[in-house]
Amino acid sequence: MKTYLSLLIIPSLLPLALHAQAPEVIPPAVEKPKLTDQQVTSVLGQLKVLEADILTKRGTSLASIMAKLNDGMASDAAAQKLYTECELVVNSERKEESKAEARARAEQLERRLEGGKGKGTDTTDEGDPALGIRLGLRYLVMTLEAHEAKEEDFKKMVPKLQTYIQDLVASAPKLKGRALTMINRVCNQGSPVVEAFQLDRYLEREGWSNNPTAIGGMYSETILKMAETDAKDSLPTLWDSRITADAAFRKENMTVPEHALWLQNELPALRWERATYLYEKGPSAINAMGDMLKNIKENPGHADAPNWVQQLRQLVNQSSPTPISSEADKPDSK
Repeated sequence: MKTYLSLLIIPSLLPLALHAQAPEVIPPAVEKPKLTDQQVTSVLGQLKVLEADILTKRGTSLASIMAKLNDGMASDAAAQKLYTECELVVNSERKEESKAEARARAEQLERRLEGGKGKGTDTTDEGDPALGIRLGLRYLVMTLEAHEAKEEDFKKMVPKLQTYIQDLVASAPKLKGRALTMINRVCNQGSPVVEAFQLDRYLEREGWSNNPTAIGGMYSETILKMAETDAKDSLPTLWDSRITADAAFRKENMTVPEHALWLQNELPALRWERATYLYEKGPSAINAMGDMLKNIKENPGHADAPNWVQQLRQLVNQSSPTPISSEADKPDSK
């Protein structure tokens, strides 16, 4: 019986053994073509001309699209019209729906977009969808500008972004339900606007957030990043602006109990993030450590407080002029 099992096992392992012993096969190197000096000059010259032509056509096409998007921001009616047209292009024309189906789709969309319109700034569930579209179009245009900007011009996006954040926060009372959804619906990949104008490949840019309502992302990816090299002394103030704007926006888009929990749990964590960031990259590490201590004192019951204590203790020990024993800074257990 033992011999029979051995005969079964050994053949099954044989391919693995042979595979392990087989020498590694190195593919032959691809031989690069040899061009004459004349060929190199000719090809590079043609590429230069083609590149200029491509950039001209690309700039003209994108400028035309951005002009249409800007026109859509002019009024609520213009915003709804542009969005509806894009929706019909993507979901009706390209899918070859019948005229009756397209008309029914347009009417349904119009009814959805009208939801909440004219109801003022009260706590209506739907808010102002047209305002949401306009803000979404505005952020989409900024995203396209950021994508195309050279490094020196990209810095000019910071004041535009800060103004947008101010307007976003000011508009927060009207951005509820469908209205808030429409901002993201306009900007994201898969959006009828993005699909209609074929803008998917223009949405990614390092140092730029694609989320038109993520205030924290706008600061961390763009505003603070720029200030790290160009205006280091402004980092504490910028962080304060980020926290203030984020808190104000959330207050308008959360229920009272939800916002109370955010203030209790997330706001102290955000302030700790501010302090640790400024310790690493701000103008004064000592001031940052003071902010850490202040945050711990004000939030001793926070779930992260024990970790905060450990982190700050470690930083203090590292900064001490004389070595401190591991037991010296522990609380008295008597």
